[in-house]
Amino acid sequence: MNFFREFFYLRKSDRKVIMTLLCVIVAALLVIYLTGGEQQTNELTEVDSLHSDSTSRKAYRPAGYHRVDTIYLKPRYIRYAKNGHREYSRQPGQHSTADSVAPFRQPRHKINEGELVVLNTADTTVLMTVPGIGPYYAHRIVQYGNRLGGYVSTRQLDEIDDLPDEVKKYMTIEDPHPRKLNINRLSLSELRKHPYINFYQAKAITDYRRLHGNIKSLQDLRLSKDFPQEAIDRLLPYVEY
Repeated sequence: MNFFREFFYLRKSDRKVIMTLLCVIVAALLVIYLTGGEQQTNELTEVDSLHSDSTSRKAYRPAGYHRVDTIYLKPRYIRYAKNGHREYSRQPGQHSTADSVAPFRQPRHKINEGELVVLNTADTTVLMTVPGIGPYYAHRIVQYGNRLGGYVSTRQLDEIDDLPDEVKKYMTIEDPHPRKLNINRLSLSELRKHPYINFYQAKAITDYRRLHGNIKSLQDLRLSKDFPQEAIDRLLPYVEY
């Protein structure tokens, strides 16, 4: 009551300002209420119309997309699994513009026994023509070759976990030119990036350089317990001085 009493004692101009502010606030609240309610109604309607199964849980599904497990893909292609590999196929009645998914397709043929793939130059597409190799193993073979600096022997495939043994009979090595490591210049962290050099071996190399100067041969490291002859022979094609 005191508020209304004081309100009428205000000057006419002050009363107009207060009334204007109140009108603006009420109008803003009304617009927010009406807009929010309409948006909520539209969202629920869209979700309900897209909900195709009988489960009670509802989830938003983008318009024009088809559900494949929990992944939504554009309607032109559906992803499915076959023999553990990812593949794509078109929806019936749709035209082919499949350049964007071509890398995920299986090769049209597999090579026959007696045919060989040059391991140290093959990319993933060529590797997938080998029986027993799909996109997963093809990627791992290329990735490991990059880490090594190039393959120099098909026996190095044994260092890839779970790779089928029979794939080696389809592989050959021709004129290898592996990428070389200058072990007199690289730091400890740079040396460790190579699969054949662990932390202790990298430290043995840097310690030798600090105490004795440049390494002239890997045999200079043979007295280190971290460099047995087997480790030296394996690393030999990949080093320079």
